[in-house]
Amino acid sequence: MLPTSKFTRNRRLSQFLTFLDLGLTIAHLIAHLWLDSPIAQAKAPESKEPNKTESAETLKLPPKKQPVEVSVGLHISNLADINQATETFAVAGYLLYNWNDPRLAYNAKTAGTTTKASKLDDIWHPNLEMVNFKSSEASDTTVDIAPDGTVTAQERFSKTLSSGLELDRFPFDRQKLLVIIESLKSPESSVRLTHDPKKISIGTDSFVTLSEWTVKQLDGSDGRSFFPPEQQNYSRVSIEINIQRNSGFYIFKVMVPLFLITIASWSVFWINPQEFSTQIGIAFTNLLTIVALLLVINDSLPKVGYLTFMDGFTMLCFSAILVAILELVVAHRWETNNKHNRAEKIHHIARWLVPSVFMFGNLILYVLMIGIKA
Repeated sequence: MLPTSKFTRNRRLSQFLTFLDLGLTIAHLIAHLWLDSPIAQAKAPESKEPNKTESAETLKLPPKKQPVEVSVGLHISNLADINQATETFAVAGYLLYNWNDPRLAYNAKTAGTTTKASKLDDIWHPNLEMVNFKSSEASDTTVDIAPDGTVTAQERFSKTLSSGLELDRFPFDRQKLLVIIESLKSPESSVRLTHDPKKISIGTDSFVTLSEWTVKQLDGSDGRSFFPPEQQNYSRVSIEINIQRNSGFYIFKVMVPLFLITIASWSVFWINPQEFSTQIGIAFTNLLTIVALLLVINDSLPKVGYLTFMDGFTMLCFSAILVAILELVVAHRWETNNKHNRAEKIHHIARWLVPSVFMFGNLILYVLMIGIKA
């Protein structure tokens, strides 16, 4: 009895295992056919892709915590040109700005890195622009994300910017070139810009600055501008590039020659009043020499609609020579009327009066246009 019972149990167990294996095979086959079917393939993307798309689009929306604090810096790699006629300057460098977006935070150990690279268009960003630009070339931006969600953007740019110049002290002037940075799309209630003094700098290479100018310092300030169409304030950062003109060219190539020519014209006061042709020839020659000199250097002078120090000095030189010519005409008239003593007397007075008035006029000009504003 015992052997028969044992045999029966083994047989039943074998049948159970056979049916179990057949059931698993059929279930695997059904599952395989279902996954390969058009219905399963059509449903599979619907359950996963929208979540990825939704997440990517969410990162492009502004953070919930507003206003977003954006720290702004500027590094100048080349100050290429300053156009005094159009009051513009060409500059190249890097616009540096960073902000924090908690949605971009990640675990550095899990990610295996402490810095993630990203594309600016794939995340929300403050859309910064230099609002006083006149023209610009194509730029590129690199973006790095820290584990705490801090985003650091570095934009390489090359632009021509407008900035008003105060040339009344020319050629002893100092200028402030402005770089004004604002957010194009976000008002002050959404984005607040602040300058970072540690990130405001200029390169030290020889090609960075121009021979005519010396960069003294860079300053930053925070402010706001009102946009009437939207009736809203926009936060802005202003970077001032303080420069001073190297006036050596204008002193030695313009002012000194003008001064010497003017002094040479006064030699007529020591010539006998009877030699009128010699006197008037010297005076007019000096006058035409000044005109020729100004024509040669005309392209180097700023074309502005107000009086500069150089204009005042030039006018005094012209006036000194014209006064000398007028004195010669008066002395000659007295000489022809047999009033030789009067002609000699006016010559003697002019020898000291004209140079004295010329020097005093230049002193007053310097005090009014440079000394007071220094």
